[in-house]
Amino acid sequence: MREFRKKQKRLFSVMKILVIVSAVLIFIYIGVQPYVAELSNVAAVVCSYICDLLVIVDMVIIFSYYSKYGKSDSFLTQIEHEISDAGYYFTSHSENSADDYIISICDDLKSCRYSIDKNITVDDFDFAVRAYTKKEMFYIADINDLDKNDVLAYIDTVITDVTVHKIRRKGDVVICFITDKADDGAVSLSKMITPIGKKEQLKIAISIVELSSDRVYFLGNMPTKCQQMIVNHVMNCDLPLDEKYIGKERLQFQDELEERMKDFNIKDFKDGNFYAH
Repeated sequence: MREFRKKQKRLFSVMKILVIVSAVLIFIYIGVQPYVAELSNVAAVVCSYICDLLVIVDMVIIFSYYSKYGKSDSFLTQIEHEISDAGYYFTSHSENSADDYIISICDDLKSCRYSIDKNITVDDFDFAVRAYTKKEMFYIADINDLDKNDVLAYIDTVITDVTVHKIRRKGDVVICFITDKADDGAVSLSKMITPIGKKEQLKIAISIVELSSDRVYFLGNMPTKCQQMIVNHVMNCDLPLDEKYIGKERLQFQDELEERMKDFNIKDFKDGNFYAH
């Protein structure tokens, strides 16, 4: 991934410099074109051809850059945030039981004018709370021992509920799992953000509250609306986060993800054969 990023940055620098230089030269020519034409029609024609050539070269470079790197850029940016993020965060909530914790989050959501549905079932999956505004949705699930399969299954269920039942095509969605203990597989997915749609206008983020350790697992270093929702409602904090809420330990799955990303290549990514998680 690092070598891929180096090549991307080099091409972006070339593209940026070329576009700026071309724009400056074209604007200069537009200003002096009448004087050049007075001196020599041949010179004016040559300068015009040069400007056209610069525009064509710029378009080729821009097309080359975005066709090769455009689709992968947001994906790699998120992965870089996952690897560099704190392993976990600490909640400021004092509630020790899942029921009390859910009630506290629910009260906070109500104060922020979320509409609340309690104890609902979506495609045989139970949610303690589903809260929503015009552009935001918040799901809370209470699972005693959370594993990776639970997280994946609930993500699929929420995608169906949001896109099919609620017919949302854009917005921000948070799935909050309240659990006594989350296994390593579940934690490894906690920093994953699932984009929906060609323009990724709908984003689904995960947060895991582990009551036994007062830890909250989520992607906390990437500024997004989902990050703000989790910090405000799940952790009961404000941004920027105080240092006392940030865990200093790097987790094993982050090391494994960094190692896995060394095999990243654009061909497998475009073919849908590369999976980070």
